[in-house]
Amino acid sequence: MPFLALLLALGAQHLAPPPRGWPDAAYGRVALWLAQRLDAGDRLTGALALAMLLAATCLPVALLAWLAAAVHPLALLALNVAALFVSLRFFQTTAALSASEQAVRGGDLAVAQPAALRAMREAHHGTFAMLFWFAILPGPVGLVLHPALRRAAELWALGEGGEARAFGRVARQAFYWVDWLPQRLTALTFAVVGNFEDALYCWRTQAVPGQPARDAVVVAAGAGALGFQLADAAPALGEPAPLVGTGEPAGEDALGSLGGLLWRALVLWVIAFAVLAAIAA
Repeated sequence: MPFLALLLALGAQHLAPPPRGWPDAAYGRVALWLAQRLDAGDRLTGALALAMLLAATCLPVALLAWLAAAVHPLALLALNVAALFVSLRFFQTTAALSASEQAVRGGDLAVAQPAALRAMREAHHGTFAMLFWFAILPGPVGLVLHPALRRAAELWALGEGGEARAFGRVARQAFYWVDWLPQRLTALTFAVVGNFEDALYCWRTQAVPGQPARDAVVVAAGAGALGFQLADAAPALGEPAPLVGTGEPAGEDALGSLGGLLWRALVLWVIAFAVLAAIAA
């Protein structure tokens, strides 16, 4: 069922792309609403807000999945297809990457590196991490858990002056662990469908420990898999941006190569779902 749901959802997205920004915007609004009412500047209220966020987002989806399964397997299939359709952002990521590639070929070379970084991160968070949790958790719960936690970790992380907020610490720690294994599976996927040795080398030597928000493992492995260098975002104001990857800096041909890498990565994940479906049959 998950394999069939994935195929149907990707086919539907190809024919009629879903609107951008949703449902992430809904998770963000709920997270901000909870922060405005519960933020007392400590970890306890942050933990309470996170529990309420997950209750408001994951529990209704879990209940709906249970009801759909009780009605008929086809009802659960339809729910999974709908959830995948509105959640996955692969086609949005590749479309934005293609637009950036056209800009680079038109002479705007400064676009190349930021576009490559953004595409690798969006492919991870908007496609591969959610596919992992979709395969692990029942029904479409995983498609809600990962992005809801991510929005909370982002929105509750820093205060107005840029200082870390104790209120957001629990959300940051929770998202770190929820995203720990998916990041490494995405990095491994890039290695398998790209330059395996360089990807693993960059993963081991260039991924900055303790920087999960920057998706260091994904970016380093992706750049190594493609054989170009990227200037990652500086870890702190005034510090030089670290270079990741190998070879020449990302330029005119890099974005086209990255687009091919992302498509091969998606095919590998679809094959993995097919294998899981065959094992379960």
